[in-house]
Amino acid sequence: MDKQILTSAPCSGDIGRYGVGVFKDGELHLSPLHAVVQMRPSFNYLDKADDKIKTEAAAREAEGDMSQDEEDEAKPVTMKFARQETEEAKARRMRSYGYLQKKRNEESWIHVEYHGVNSDLAETERSQLHASKEEEVSEFCVKPDEYLKMLMPPSSETESEKPAMPSNVLSLIQLRTMPLADQVKTLLTNAKVITFSQLITLLPQGTDPGAALRSLHQVAVLVQGCWVVKSEILYPKEACSPHSGVSGEHLSKGRDYVMWRFTQSRVVTRKDIASVVKLPAEDVKDILEQMSRIRANCGWEFLFQYDHDFVSRNPEIVHRQKAFWDSKYQILCKQLKIPKEHEKKFKDKDLGIPGLDKPTRRRRNSSKGSPRRKRTLSGRSVSDHSDIEPDIKMDSETSADDDIPHHEPMEVAEVNHVTNGSNILSSTNCDKTISKTVSNKFDEKRTELLNFVCEKLQSRFILGINELRRLLNIRLTQCSSGYILNCEISDQMLEEALDESGSLKLENMWPPGTPEESLYALTFTGDKLDPVRKVLLSMFTTSYKTTRKNFIKKVKEETDIDLSENDAKLLLSDYCVNKGKGVTWYLKGTLIPDS
Repeated sequence: MDKQILTSAPCSGDIGRYGVGVFKDGELHLSPLHAVVQMRPSFNYLDKADDKIKTEAAAREAEGDMSQDEEDEAKPVTMKFARQETEEAKARRMRSYGYLQKKRNEESWIHVEYHGVNSDLAETERSQLHASKEEEVSEFCVKPDEYLKMLMPPSSETESEKPAMPSNVLSLIQLRTMPLADQVKTLLTNAKVITFSQLITLLPQGTDPGAALRSLHQVAVLVQGCWVVKSEILYPKEACSPHSGVSGEHLSKGRDYVMWRFTQSRVVTRKDIASVVKLPAEDVKDILEQMSRIRANCGWEFLFQYDHDFVSRNPEIVHRQKAFWDSKYQILCKQLKIPKEHEKKFKDKDLGIPGLDKPTRRRRNSSKGSPRRKRTLSGRSVSDHSDIEPDIKMDSETSADDDIPHHEPMEVAEVNHVTNGSNILSSTNCDKTISKTVSNKFDEKRTELLNFVCEKLQSRFILGINELRRLLNIRLTQCSSGYILNCEISDQMLEEALDESGSLKLENMWPPGTPEESLYALTFTGDKLDPVRKVLLSMFTTSYKTTRKNFIKKVKEETDIDLSENDAKLLLSDYCVNKGKGVTWYLKGTLIPDS
């Protein structure tokens, strides 16, 4: 009776209908429940007490029998041999309550460590109940009356009267009832390749280009100034090829390689692609048809012309996408086992687009006759252009050369930034450091640490050395012992990584009685609110707190931007914390917890 034992029992019923809700900054974050375990007190000690009483009574009876002088008569002993147990009998025995109870009693105790409600581990688990900004619930991005219509849609009679549309036709009326992120994803999934100007014309009038760009980054990548839908959206892991049955993961890797090749050259050949991706011919052809077209006597040419207008207007986005492709190619080299000779062949020879450095000569052929039709090894003519190597020399010498359109060279952004595609910060200093680390095979630990810092800056916006150290310790507990950062990481290394990540070291005021430390902030994300972020951080150089009203007023004075209440609240939530339920905002990291 000196301790109490709680045993768990799974709850039956439809658990999937329930969820856990957490309030944060006036937002309700819901997480679904997959299972519920109920802890109940165990009273096994009462059963043990009864067994003990029965055992003692039996022992006393045995002693009384032995005290008798009379000898019991000898009795014959009968031996029985157990029959061999059948599979059905064994299955029934293993499903019986007695067997399950026996196995349960034989289960050894596991010693666990208790973590309080305010511990770091508990805080980490609670933070996972908060949805990130990329995981916006589309149902709550609409007006209340529209949301009620979604909850209680009109009768199906009116819907049945509408004529059915072909599966390959996208209704713009239905499209504009969706949230912006879903509109962009649906358009990219159907079009596969699209320019930004085409996308804006298809979206509802008045759509913010900055919001459209943020949605584009979630579902597409930049190739030759155009946006191509991501491979993982077209080929999820659980999918497979309808032609060969190849898994979606292999198709996604092959398609990523094709897109990378189009970032290096306007024209590719199916033969070269198939030799690297090792996919069946039909799958390679399907991938190429999504983003290119056949060009006579040459191969497969990218579908659209290079979008110089978008590139000139958005150099930072081009820099980030160039860095993403450099990092993606390093990953593809390991996954597809691409030899180094291949990289030299295409990255040195086809730097950008043919004609970037050395313009091709154009001359006429003196012969008036048409060029002979080139044949493949199988004897077929060049009607299947995808199987033929590019013959640039033939194009430049044939009499039909003047009829072939001259493609403008692709402008390659000179930026060196190699890191994980999802953890990219657009900063020249960060770009050069990561690229130099990867290209020259410098310290891998430094590169991984820099990637980790960039990842945390993008999610938390402001970091101090102590907070970064805490997050790193949490990461180490979640990784194996062979993790590259599972070694001594000094504060100096953390400070160097923060400096190299492109973050800004703040010179902010501190509340009275708060221990000071160096804070680093993310000031550039590539959207229209970057100037506003700098204004917000500059306000804390003269005061350790501010209000939303003063923030909006300061932005109007310094940038002449009419900042909306919603945008002001989002930025303050990113960089500040609200003490209690008041209107005062403090910079993250400047308040003592629970103060």
